[in-house]
Amino acid sequence: MLPDRPTAQRAAAAIAATLLLSLLFVASYVGALHDPRPDGVPIAVAAQVPGQVAGALEQGDSLQIRRVADADAARRAIDERDAYGALVATGGGLRLITAPAASPAIAQLLRDELAPRLERQGATVALAQAHPLPAGDPRGLVPFYLAIGLVLAGYLGAALLGLALGTELGIRGTARRLLAIGVLAVLGGLLGTAVAAAIGGGGAFGWCALLGALTVAATGAATVAFQRLLGFVGTGVSILLFVIAGNPAAGGAAAPELLPEPWRAIGSLLPNGAATAGIRDARYFPDASLAGPLLVLLAWTVLSVGLALALGRRGRTLSEAEARATAAAAAGV
Repeated sequence: MLPDRPTAQRAAAAIAATLLLSLLFVASYVGALHDPRPDGVPIAVAAQVPGQVAGALEQGDSLQIRRVADADAARRAIDERDAYGALVATGGGLRLITAPAASPAIAQLLRDELAPRLERQGATVALAQAHPLPAGDPRGLVPFYLAIGLVLAGYLGAALLGLALGTELGIRGTARRLLAIGVLAVLGGLLGTAVAAAIGGGGAFGWCALLGALTVAATGAATVAFQRLLGFVGTGVSILLFVIAGNPAAGGAAAPELLPEPWRAIGSLLPNGAATAGIRDARYFPDASLAGPLLVLLAWTVLSVGLALALGRRGRTLSEAEARATAAAAAGV
């Protein structure tokens, strides 16, 4: 028996929305990750390295050479996450220092491509490592998966809390959801970091827990704001931003410098990329500044909370059926 016209229209809209999101998912992940190529990878080069060597490295766009005073400054550039590697002069030639914890893919690229290129120019190249990956995280993926798990907690929590607490329109109902997301953020940051540390090791528990809590708060508050602004469609906007665009742009499976545009440009501005970078640096680079990731996550949180409250009195609300569909959609991504 054929459905009535309104039911058929709703089914057609659901099919179209599902197809659109799935095709965008495929296009985003394949587009970002199918062919990683280095572009502007920063490398610290000590002043004692011969000028012709440094000049040869500057040919092309794959590397960005940053001249520093000496070997200590080159190592400090790695420690502070200003460079993925360093080239310093030694008594017998050159030493190429890589940092697998910054990006295993870039460290391998430098070993497999840069070192042979230097040797073809007649240089003797010795390899060294700074900030190796621990045994519990040999591929350097723990920060990325911790970050995307906490992103999931944010938007899924917002959807489920909308169902659990009701869809009351008004500042009071919005504030209640935001308060619950705040509790979820604290617990998610602490417990998520504890699970990641138990499985994959790593340090800086306090910083990672703080970054994790802000990640949940940012994505959860943003989802509430989008729902207040757009109703049911707001959940789709969250999925579009945080799953379809944000996860491949985070650079967790590669590095931002290996991604094409526009993923490279947006990665550090979304909670996924900020959380991944911040957690990685906190765990493996104690001298690196966390100001950038913290600022991005705080900005998302504060602006989203403000927008959600501003829209709470006059924004759209979800019916019970829409709230259930929203929670199901978020849970299925």
